[in-house]
Amino acid sequence: MERHDWGLNATFVPQREQPMPRGKLVGGSSAVNTGVAIRGAPADYDTWAAMTGDERWSWEHCLPFFRGIEDDKDEGGDFHGHNGPIPVRRWRLDEIDRLQRGFYDACVALGFEETNDQNDPQSTGISTAAMNRDGPEFRTRWSANMGYLSRARNRLNLTIRGGCLVDRVLFEDGRAVGLSVECDGELQRVNARQIVLSAGAIMSPAILLRSGVGPAAELSELGIPSEVDLPGVGKRLMDHAMTPLMLRPTPGAVDPQSPIIQTLLRYTSATGEFNDMQVYLLGHVLREPGSWFGAWKGAEGDEAQWVFGIAPGVQLPNSYGSITLASADYREQPVIDLRFDEDESDRERLREGTRIAWQLAQTPALAQYHSGAFDLDQETIDDDDRLDEWIHQATTSMAHPTCTCAMGPDSSTAVVDTEGRVHGVQGLRVADASIMPTIVRANTNFTCMMIGERIADWMTAEI
Repeated sequence: MERHDWGLNATFVPQREQPMPRGKLVGGSSAVNTGVAIRGAPADYDTWAAMTGDERWSWEHCLPFFRGIEDDKDEGGDFHGHNGPIPVRRWRLDEIDRLQRGFYDACVALGFEETNDQNDPQSTGISTAAMNRDGPEFRTRWSANMGYLSRARNRLNLTIRGGCLVDRVLFEDGRAVGLSVECDGELQRVNARQIVLSAGAIMSPAILLRSGVGPAAELSELGIPSEVDLPGVGKRLMDHAMTPLMLRPTPGAVDPQSPIIQTLLRYTSATGEFNDMQVYLLGHVLREPGSWFGAWKGAEGDEAQWVFGIAPGVQLPNSYGSITLASADYREQPVIDLRFDEDESDRERLREGTRIAWQLAQTPALAQYHSGAFDLDQETIDDDDRLDEWIHQATTSMAHPTCTCAMGPDSSTAVVDTEGRVHGVQGLRVADASIMPTIVRANTNFTCMMIGERIADWMTAEI
């Protein structure tokens, strides 16, 4: 997997840096993620429409594009599509791993509703997860590459060049005219009439910043001439924070060959809006130094081991981070600062979520599979201050970065207009998670595909 990951590190909370997984292959992170295929709530998109002043981003107008993406093998009705490029499947309860079934039964025992369709806007509670996977035992992750690009690879007007790294966008008289790209160890110029950045919420703002599109004063400090002063580039980074409760498995409880996620709990927190929390059962995690999932507190020389965990996460956060540059060198990683637990409402929900995870772990359905938690005890669970300290050390990312090139009409805060065009220049668009004006209460994979469909539709209309 290392050759398929960018090897990025992010500061999740002050003084704590950990890996931030991002897919380094055609299809991006859709080719390496867990494959959860849900959309969020209608209110997410109605909020987008209100924030941008463009009704075309409302739920009513986005739903047809969500339906057009999917080929749902299990569910029908007004909220589902059946002829799209991406298959959507759900495990039956009798198909899931025993740890996943234990989690499902634990959720039911604590009073959470059962549902079978997380893409019904009214659904909440516990269910098997909707996945963009197919094939025997759902082993095939259906990425954007497989669903979309595979259909177009034989076109004579399409060229795909792998192993290339974008330095910056090239401009002439306020218009994007090409890219500076490293290929085979050399920088080359690639001319273009129109450029669409789809490098994700970390790399798209980094490319813009290196190109002189961003906060002029900050770029000046790095010796980058300003092409257009857009203060919002790289700002308002949003992600879903989670606090995995890692458990010591009983012998034979963990099967590293089983899917890491098969079930998903959604609920409404005491302080939040509908379905503002998610909880996963992480069926197998390799606990080792530098792990993405939670802080490592083992002694020097401790061996890595397979464990499992219960991971609650905030879906409508109020904490914001940023993407900045360490230098103008395109080979140097951008600086990712997430500031996960700065907002009190986020900490409240992580406390509540961690306590629910603790309760789930104590139910007979799950207790039989573990001998206790690694870094958490009942005294900590019962004390807000001690629990906040644990949360600060354990909080990690669901790997859903968004909002760093947010769309909107005002170039003093927004980076692109509501059709993805970068403010202040011509011939340059962004189409990825970075243009979301705020994060959605769902895994972001399907929302990113919907954004691509929407912007492609507008671009086609201009031809």
